[in-house]
Amino acid sequence: MPKVTIEGRKWRVRRLITWLSIATCIGGMFQACHSQPTVTSNEASDEQFISDFERQKRTQGIRDYFGERTKHRTIIKTTRTRSGQIIDWIKPATQVDGGVLAMPPEVMSKQDAPARPLNRYLEMDAGIKQSESQPNFELQLDEGTRGPAGTVPIVRFDVERYLESIKIPPKDPRDVLKKIPPPAPDSNQRYYAVWQRFGTFYGTAGRINIWNTDGPVENETSIAQTAVIRGNPMQAIEAGKIEVQSLNGNRDPHFFTYFRTNGTASGDWIAGYNTLVDGWIQYSPRVAPGMALNAWNSTQNGNQYSLDIEVRLHQGNWWVWVAGEWAGYYPYCIGGGAQPCSRGTLFSTSGIRDSADRLDWYGEVYDSSAPSATSTDMGSGQLASTGWQHAGYFRNLTYFWAPATYWWWDSGSVSVTDAACYDANGPFYSADASWRNWFFYGGPGKEATACR
Repeated sequence: MPKVTIEGRKWRVRRLITWLSIATCIGGMFQACHSQPTVTSNEASDEQFISDFERQKRTQGIRDYFGERTKHRTIIKTTRTRSGQIIDWIKPATQVDGGVLAMPPEVMSKQDAPARPLNRYLEMDAGIKQSESQPNFELQLDEGTRGPAGTVPIVRFDVERYLESIKIPPKDPRDVLKKIPPPAPDSNQRYYAVWQRFGTFYGTAGRINIWNTDGPVENETSIAQTAVIRGNPMQAIEAGKIEVQSLNGNRDPHFFTYFRTNGTASGDWIAGYNTLVDGWIQYSPRVAPGMALNAWNSTQNGNQYSLDIEVRLHQGNWWVWVAGEWAGYYPYCIGGGAQPCSRGTLFSTSGIRDSADRLDWYGEVYDSSAPSATSTDMGSGQLASTGWQHAGYFRNLTYFWAPATYWWWDSGSVSVTDAACYDANGPFYSADASWRNWFFYGGPGKEATACR
């Protein structure tokens, strides 16, 4: 028998693959071969090319998958906002086992005035900075866009926008959600500018300066947020502003929430964004995770907008306040029912079920090309040293050291992961209750002179 070398074996395998491809085309599957170059095994594994037939198959699979997920909600009506977002309106009771939603923390209100949280540091008062305003959501300003009385909004994942934005649809429709970069405080593929506190906490609140940058590169993210954290593996609730194409259908800023119960795992009642997975309970008829913020953007040398955010543990549920009202909550029980929990608690005793031990307020950029620098902007895209009306900022950060008792952050320092690309400046303090504390953050990434 002649000796067959390794290279000879490779040649025979390649020849067999070629003849199989030709046979497939001859057998009638011309569409599967149309205009697609021959690819090596490495190219195929990297998904650089797929046939028109395969693209159509995957595209329909993704539509079917999200269509089935929509069916698990009883939708009363579907509307579209002026910015183009699809809103499904549902009865709030259908979200929870037993049909009874929890009640949020108290708010203070005046006659003919909007409700406001007990936390006075969240009140909109220009104070020492006279050109700052409160952003609102479309449904807060336009009653005509709201659904039927007694329903709450769920922002639907826009499948068609997603399909238009990607080059190669994933084989498994479930990978659509898995490939959206999660906010991840410990990942080495992210840049940070963060102010942290450690201790025992029942929540945090503050205001986030809103900017609409040129948009993240590819599927990278630009985030400004807070997080309540505890446990190993990590459990957390995160909320704030996010720009990422694969989640929102465009690169404009949106309000988001994210929860995690088991580190990097994801899925229904495990972890995920907004209402893409089960976990979030919608309470407000006007504000919801996923809603667009692009109409309220700060401008260089001009008016600034800051979004009020509070994440607070109340009677076992983690509530999220945004834009002047309680949006909803992550429940004590899996399934959202009242105690005792038939399916267990959403968070564990070693995690954030009863308290958090770390609070973060930070700007973040997910860099898919790390360690190479990226052009994705953080904050306004300006370095923190440019200051007021130029750089992004966080202000009036407070923490709940007891379930209903809070205080403003009055110590600590801000840290960054790479000051050459994105930096921070502060914290600063004043006697003005409207600007008790603040810090600037941000940058342009590799466009910064020192960033390489």
